[in-house]
Amino acid sequence: MTQTCSCSTKLIATAVIAIVIISLLTAFAYHSSNATLRDAVQSGLKSTAGVMATQINASDLKGLTPGDENTTQYLTVAAKLRNMRSMNDQLLNAYIIKVNTTDMSASFLVDDLYPLDPSGSARIGQADTSPDKVQIFEALSGPTASPVPYTDSWGSFMSAYAPIDDTAGNTYAILGVDVSENDYVASTTHGEWIIVTGVVSIVIVLSAFYMFSRKNEEEIPKVP
Repeated sequence: MTQTCSCSTKLIATAVIAIVIISLLTAFAYHSSNATLRDAVQSGLKSTAGVMATQINASDLKGLTPGDENTTQYLTVAAKLRNMRSMNDQLLNAYIIKVNTTDMSASFLVDDLYPLDPSGSARIGQADTSPDKVQIFEALSGPTASPVPYTDSWGSFMSAYAPIDDTAGNTYAILGVDVSENDYVASTTHGEWIIVTGVVSIVIVLSAFYMFSRKNEEEIPKVP
């Protein structure tokens, strides 16, 4: 009887250790898989913003002041942003930001939602209050992206930014693009098969230990 209890205790302990190991490996694989997806999506967003920024001439932006939203100059740039954005179904918005390194402020210069959505678009000179301020200023040196989804007065997004340079190679403004947080999460949260594999592995391990335990009990001679 003592021998049976001892074997059962060892089997239970071994099963618990095996389950813990499988669970940890599954969690690690799932996290790594999604981290890789997040990196890929962020890189894609940065590349998109970078390419779009090269198609905007800084000279087309110079001289824009609050109230110029209905001028040919503004509408031409906004239409160009919309046309480029239409090539990617996931992009919700494309816009241009003017930054001031003196007081570290950022304000909108062109919003491609205008004039199609006047109430939902930013006007010239309107302050950009998104939590991505660091990324916006870092974009003066090259494409950047939000580290995580954020929420501001416009909604919840993941964004990417890229510099718009003038003919002298100096950054005149920053181009930004947005995707919805929901689309971002949907495209970076996969790997359900990893979880399923982990669960199946645990079931197999438990079944194996159960069968081994039953077999072990049958082989141990009963003491009269």
